[in-house]
Amino acid sequence: MLNRILVTGCLALISLFLSFNVWANENFVNRPDVQAFINKMVEKHGFKKAELSKIFDAVKVRPSVMHSVKAPLEAAPWYRYQALFLTRSRIEGGVKFWNQHEKLLEKAEKIYGVPASIIVATIGVETTYGKEKGEYPVIDALANIAFSDSRRSHYFRTELEEFLLLSREQHLNPLTIRGSYAGAIGQLQFMPSSYRYYAVNFSGNPRIDLSNNTADIIGSVANYYQKHGWKYNQPVAIPTEVQKSHFSFLSFFSRQKTLKTHADLAEYGIHPYQPIPEDGHFRVIQLQDRSGKEYWIGLHNFEVIKLYNPSDLYAMAVYQLSDSISDLREKSNHA
Repeated sequence: MLNRILVTGCLALISLFLSFNVWANENFVNRPDVQAFINKMVEKHGFKKAELSKIFDAVKVRPSVMHSVKAPLEAAPWYRYQALFLTRSRIEGGVKFWNQHEKLLEKAEKIYGVPASIIVATIGVETTYGKEKGEYPVIDALANIAFSDSRRSHYFRTELEEFLLLSREQHLNPLTIRGSYAGAIGQLQFMPSSYRYYAVNFSGNPRIDLSNNTADIIGSVANYYQKHGWKYNQPVAIPTEVQKSHFSFLSFFSRQKTLKTHADLAEYGIHPYQPIPEDGHFRVIQLQDRSGKEYWIGLHNFEVIKLYNPSDLYAMAVYQLSDSISDLREKSNHA
């Protein structure tokens, strides 16, 4: 039986390898779905077919892209996610970044109403303050997913369209721009659509640069949060106690998208450690700690952070990193 299983497994791997090689050796630009996309860009946006054909002729198959899409970090438990982003070096790096760009952060906070700590933490989680912007050609990453059998292929095809428009508008070479495995660009890891609609010229330079221009980077993340409804001087998340009798219910309830009102607290046995704004909606967040479950109440601004990345783990990492950076900076300033 074991030998049969091994043989079957080997045959499956060989079949997968052979099918991948057929795809890898295929000229990407000649695929019917790619040709249909090129024709759409020509008709809809006035691109030249020869130029797009040259671009897609240079696209390479990237198996690692598809592997990463199928196994995103956000699928890991909270304690593993937290260990990656709530490190001493990332906290200290946030304090250093804040001190270096204090005036820009003050300006952004004043204009957009988004705390400097949240701006800094977002950059810290995304790219460790610009150190990890990604090494994939963005055109390869987007095209590999857009023309795959991924359930998100339609979304990435839209982002591929936005990327080509962005490249034309900003006079960028689409073959030289690098980013994440998902095609996110620059220190903010903006997807092309976010780059086009939320990036701002905060430096006064002729072109918006989210890879190297710190002013544009700071202004753009603040603008993104403001445009998505950030509420000034409002809390993000509050730790809470949950009655054990409600544990099973809340294990289900915490996964729901519907926000509950302040009046639900007593009914669901939720006892927050801090007061919740009376007019605020909230959602119970369940996180997997090493020793069990921990619960938080995610408020409006928590949901705004999730519009940047739709993961509770991501939003919690940004929030907790922002708190840690603020605490260390305050202690350092009073030392």
